[in-house]
Amino acid sequence: MNLDLNRLRELFAALADRTRLRIAHLLLRCENGLCVCELTDALEEPQPNVSRHLKLMKQAGLVKERREGRWTYCCLCEPVRNFLLTLSCCFEELPATELVRDQHELRKRLALRRRGKCVVGIQKPALR
Repeated sequence: MNLDLNRLRELFAALADRTRLRIAHLLLRCENGLCVCELTDALEEPQPNVSRHLKLMKQAGLVKERREGRWTYCCLCEPVRNFLLTLSCCFEELPATELVRDQHELRKRLALRRRGKCVVGIQKPALR
């Protein structure tokens, strides 16, 4: 990825928030993208908060969206994804934290998919 110093600063600024870093960490694990409701359930964050963070990440050029019926899937933009993969070793060095919990919750949530697609909305009522 060809980054100048300003672009690099923008990327790190967008990832400086704890929730956005957690979102990026989960999106790294799922190349084909995650539905907003899957992220909401996995992060145990209210849907409006997740959507707001995704919007900021999209504005920063980190995330792109695609619609499939009523579902909105988000994934990391390819150059950013490759850049974050090189930094993923930093995630691995962290002690067992909420990132591990997020991954566990995401695995449970992805088990609800049918043919690789989200078919249910937010499952945790308090997050709607």
